[in-house]
Amino acid sequence: MKKMIKASLIVILLFFLGACGKITDKKNTTNTSEESIKVTIILKEDDKEFDKKELDIKKSESLQTVMETNYTIEMEKDFISGIDGHLQDAKDSKYWLYDVNGKQPDVGAVEYFLKNGDTVTWTLNKI
Repeated sequence: MKKMIKASLIVILLFFLGACGKITDKKNTTNTSEESIKVTIILKEDDKEFDKKELDIKKSESLQTVMETNYTIEMEKDFISGIDGHLQDAKDSKYWLYDVNGKQPDVGAVEYFLKNGDTVTWTLNKI
């Protein structure tokens, strides 16, 4: 009978130790996916800067999500057409374009994921 009780206690102890190990693994996975990075967003119209923000964002967020979270955004056909009340004007050929670290990406903001230290400049100019 004593052997049966000892065996039961050992099984229960192993169960609890195993469960604790699994919780630790989940926490490590969550921390990795929620990693934050620092980026700078600059807004310009007619080559004059009117806003600049240094932001801590989640590494998993697209540029589109970052913009929607931190600014008032207007959309037209899946493209940003206005930022904080500064609107594109098709008649005047004035459109929003963005670059990252001085280079214009080949994808839209919804597909672009930033890296730590990136500087994004949105410019509303005549094209």
